[in-house]
Amino acid sequence: MIESVSRTTSQRVGVSDGSVTALVCTRDRPESLVRTIRSLLASDDVQFELVVIDQSDDPESAQSLAPFASDPRLRHVRSSSRGAGAALNEGLRLARGEILAVTDDDCEAPPGWVAAMVRVLGEQPTAAIVFCNVMASPHDQRAGYVPAYQRRRSRLVRSVGATCAGHGLGAGMALRRDVVAALGGFDEALGPGARFHAADDWDIAFRVLLSGWHIYETSEVSILHHGFRTFAEGREHARRDWIGIGALGAKLLRARHFGAAAVLLWEFSAHALWPPFADLLRLRRPCGLARIVGFVQGLGQGLHMPVGRKTLLFGQANLEQNLDVLPPVKAPVDRRTGGDRDGVNIHR
Repeated sequence: MIESVSRTTSQRVGVSDGSVTALVCTRDRPESLVRTIRSLLASDDVQFELVVIDQSDDPESAQSLAPFASDPRLRHVRSSSRGAGAALNEGLRLARGEILAVTDDDCEAPPGWVAAMVRVLGEQPTAAIVFCNVMASPHDQRAGYVPAYQRRRSRLVRSVGATCAGHGLGAGMALRRDVVAALGGFDEALGPGARFHAADDWDIAFRVLLSGWHIYETSEVSILHHGFRTFAEGREHARRDWIGIGALGAKLLRARHFGAAAVLLWEFSAHALWPPFADLLRLRRPCGLARIVGFVQGLGQGLHMPVGRKTLLFGQANLEQNLDVLPPVKAPVDRRTGGDRDGVNIHR
């Protein structure tokens, strides 16, 4: 089992003490980055710093932030690292806040978004992460789509099995810095730009749940996503997503978290295997085969990579040498959850 982290270490976090960091990781998206930064800095209802981790190949992103240079809240950091996980971990190291509100460089935050995310997390003392609704920006639905996630009602996720009802997106996330740091940070092998190009948000959510903490998904807060993809781009995006999901499944198997791995097997069966099989039953050309190929590819590659039993990080990516990691402390038992050693109760 992942080393547990004491919940009491994070219950001191509040909005009034200014211990809040908004974090944006970016690479080669100067125009959309400006929109994201402008929307975040438009909020003044809570004290926060805004950290931008810039992995861009050229100086255009840095130059695009020149109009905001006079705002003391903004900290722009050029980074030679690659991958979303590495950028998020750099943000964790540099953040002064105890709560981090994280979004992507193609999102637009409404006024008060940072304060709302911090408030929701403060109202959920057993939750280490809050996911908000990620709304698709207006677009031509005949030409493509925008990845989104929307819940009609808020819910507290107490087990990995409960994620079968949906997974929040890292584009709208708030987290307790000390908890994530104590788990070793984000896995740098997962996420856009990394070896496995997706599932970084799934991974941190699973590891938080396995450590004894909860996830909260709020329907009261939302952020706008401008990440339009054509359907052709979407097919490649789906393949990359399922490579990451397969790699996450391999990680759980190697670490002997069989209950949690069974949840991903259910996801694979329901959302990758069944759709093309249903097409065949209807005498239609099967669609979505890239999901199957991607999952098998990620699973095979992941099974050949070492995994830390305590942190559930791939390879030697244990960040304890680089992060201010809290000592592992057994998390309080939530007697409402029950379940096996993974805290998994598969139900729908």
